Amino acid sequence: DMLDTVENSLEKMRQLMLQLREGDKPHGVTSGVDLEQIARRLAAAAHSKGRELQLQLQPGVSTRGHAERVERVVGHLVQNAFDATPADGRVCLTLDAQGSQARILVEDNGCGMSPEFIQNRLFKPFQTTKASGMGIGAHESYQYVQELGGKISVQSELNRGTTVTLMLPLFHAQADAPLAALEGR
Repeated sequence: DMLDTVENSLEKMRQLMLQLREGDKPHGVTSGVDLEQIARRLAAAAHSKGRELQLQLQPGVSTRGHAERVERVVGHLVQNAFDATPADGRVCLTLDAQGSQARILVEDNGCGMSPEFIQNRLFKPFQTTKASGMGIGAHESYQYVQELGGKISVQSELNRGTTVTLMLPLFHAQADAPLAALEGR
């Protein structure tokens, strides 16, 4: 058991180092990330594990960023919702645009979190309520969302469920702008 624990910790540290290195790379050109595709992939992954992720999607909503990192953030929120919700519980992802922001809501009717946990521990590194895990996911997600100019907010009630709201800047393809300007002539 002890060797398994050490091996597991070592693998988690490797993953953490990979994430830290990935964050240090030059970002290059930021591209549009299709949030609808990410939501559909997450729903398919949940389905393959015998869970249902209910989707309410507004098509054509994109944000800027790196697709894998954005998907990891949204995937982390969805996985946390499933972890906090019994197998017969409800987890729903809603995607829409509000003004200049893409909005993703991840709602569940699981165990919820106390106000004290949300305020003092939720987005801090190495804080977790799970039996396994290092408490890095929420912290990394929060940091990346901040880098993108977005926000994460949490509403939760013990034994009632949680709603996590993720707001990210909308991505508008620049290639369309010159065409629209030419058509206006």
